[in-house]
Amino acid sequence: MNSLSKTLLKLVLTLFFIGMSSPSSAQKSIQDLAELKDKKWDKLVKSYKNNSTWIDQLKGLLNENLLSEDNLPNPKKIGVLTMQIWDKSVTKSSKIGNTTLFTKNYLTPSGSNLVADKFLNEMLPIFQNKFQEQNISLLEPKDFLTGEEKINVYKEGVNNVEMSGLSKALRNSFTRMLTDDVKGQGSLSATGYEFYPLSASIVATDFKAPASIGLIAENLDLDAVLILTVNVSLIKNGKSMVLHGIETALVGPIDDDKTREYKGRIGAGMMNKYRDGLTFSSVYFEVEPFEIAELNKKTGQINQWHLDGLETVTSRMANDLITGMKKFIALDKSRK
Repeated sequence: MNSLSKTLLKLVLTLFFIGMSSPSSAQKSIQDLAELKDKKWDKLVKSYKNNSTWIDQLKGLLNENLLSEDNLPNPKKIGVLTMQIWDKSVTKSSKIGNTTLFTKNYLTPSGSNLVADKFLNEMLPIFQNKFQEQNISLLEPKDFLTGEEKINVYKEGVNNVEMSGLSKALRNSFTRMLTDDVKGQGSLSATGYEFYPLSASIVATDFKAPASIGLIAENLDLDAVLILTVNVSLIKNGKSMVLHGIETALVGPIDDDKTREYKGRIGAGMMNKYRDGLTFSSVYFEVEPFEIAELNKKTGQINQWHLDGLETVTSRMANDLITGMKKFIALDKSRK
């Protein structure tokens, strides 16, 4: 084999092993996510196929006769509690002598609101259509806040969500980030929505938060509420916005037997939390960040969006969310 052939062989082998080490399923755009085969989608997306804890909690209430099968959740009126942007940008610091310089690439409050509105406008109609196919109404705050009392419940609910230890620490850390002048402010809700300082994935994995949210939903005369969270950050010195993931959680009250007390037993406190509210279903995913928008750094305006495929991704998430809800109601722990 001559030197040229050896060189070509090395090049081919190098390219082969590079290909082997680079996952062919790596997502580079929302369109790539939209086109994932079902098996790859199921590996990426956390949904009813990954969690049956909520069904166990519901079964526990039935087994203790705190809930009758006739009163199992069956949502017909769901409200979107919040549609929020979580800005996961990182503050960079550098030292010049004794001076520390901070570089902030966080979205401004108005920028965060603009991004939240954009995703809401793209995603909400799809969720509404999917729920309507199940004879379920999906309402915005302007639709379900029909009086001063409900408006107060909705606004005060931001401060009334109780969380367990780890989730509370994560939330408090995030809240401090929002008010820290060094780290900036970049996380807000869409227009007309309150910003609840909790993400859909935190709610889905916490046992206290669903109880608080269930009570809020009940006081708003809703059968359940939907939480939508979009995680983004700015890179390239504020010239590009990337997506980290999208999260959804469906949480609602439990129509338990209020006349029955449950106390004096191990786990009674936790069981009574379940009586106030549970997670009905959730769907969320996290990805290696990829660009979804190009920004004008001077004005903060978005020059171009890269959201092709978001409609399909939203549709798949809505399908999984609704399937998970149905399985929750049916106490069905199967993955199919």
